[in-house]
Amino acid sequence: MRRTSLFVLFLTVFMDLIGFGMVIPFLPFYAREYHASGFVVGAIVGVYSIMQFFFAPVWGRLSDLHGRRPVILMSLATSCTGYLLFAFSQNLTMLFLARVIAGAGGANIGTAQAYITDVTAPEERARYMGLIGAAFGAGFILGPPLSVAAWMIGGRFHVHDNLVPGLLASALSLTALVVAFTSLAESKPPNLVPRGAVPPQFDKKIWSEVFTHALLGAAIVTTFLTLLGVSGMETSVTLHARDRFHFAQKDLAYFFLFMGVVVVVIQGALIGKFAKKLGEKTLVVIGTIAFTIGFAAVPMIYRVSLLYGVAFFIAIGQGLTYPSLTSLISKAAPPQDRGSILGLSTSVGSLARFIGPILSGFLYDQAGARGAFYGAAVMTLLSFLIASSLKVSEL
Repeated sequence: MRRTSLFVLFLTVFMDLIGFGMVIPFLPFYAREYHASGFVVGAIVGVYSIMQFFFAPVWGRLSDLHGRRPVILMSLATSCTGYLLFAFSQNLTMLFLARVIAGAGGANIGTAQAYITDVTAPEERARYMGLIGAAFGAGFILGPPLSVAAWMIGGRFHVHDNLVPGLLASALSLTALVVAFTSLAESKPPNLVPRGAVPPQFDKKIWSEVFTHALLGAAIVTTFLTLLGVSGMETSVTLHARDRFHFAQKDLAYFFLFMGVVVVVIQGALIGKFAKKLGEKTLVVIGTIAFTIGFAAVPMIYRVSLLYGVAFFIAIGQGLTYPSLTSLISKAAPPQDRGSILGLSTSVGSLARFIGPILSGFLYDQAGARGAFYGAAVMTLLSFLIASSLKVSEL
């Protein structure tokens, strides 16, 4: 039963993330068509995440109260609606609204992580959190090529660029909803009762738990700083590749495909072994320093082959850091509030993903690639320093 439920959960996340991967890498292209500045591009990318900031803890608390399954179903239905609106967006206002709705629906990762903690032992946690990360990576592997194929089909019928990709992304989320509705079992133990019904971001008891537990607080701060740098990169690398290397959508698809393969190999096959041998703290330290090296090197690169080499370091950071941090947070969180705290962690990460693209777009407008990528390197360097001081003996 556990194996079947986990397989359905991973399949559901994977299918939903293909839709995410189809849209996110190319949003700057679509926004530029409507004459958006770098700052506005960052806002359109980032609004998805600010909605996750508000909704991830709400979904997490609802899952603690009413179960993981109904929350996952509601969030998938919301994602489907957001992608459908994206398909028919033909101006910046509609594009912005579509990202608002899709962001609310996409805030279910904390609930999926809580589902995993319900049915796995602590020593298995990093491995299965890595598999959720692998579902993300696989979504980015298949998403960009599917988006390009859908865009080419749309071009043959002379429809606007985001119509066919948006319809396909919506259809994939709908398929994930049907699969989850028919096959996903409930995982929340009936004896786990949360402390209250207040959404965790407004619950003083949850915040008190976070900041009185040094490891929990430090891991969440590290998550925020890391994602602040990484989410900015997701916007600036698209603008940089277009401006310096003259990348088209197809070139970007190959680029994200390469990074996605590296992330999937690490998170799908290696991270469980690495965590058992080295521990999550060491993996976070390695991941954050790999991020820093990669970000600092990007502005100095003028050849596409070297850009791929730098992307390898960034992909190592993506593969190691976030699943390891999530595993640490899940181990440190009290069982009765695990969904809420994981939702809060996702929410804090989403706040970073909101600020990151806007900040990166602004720095790119002001100082080009150096401003954007050196800024990201500073964030991940701070993450490295905090991760190095984590006291895992508190678990």
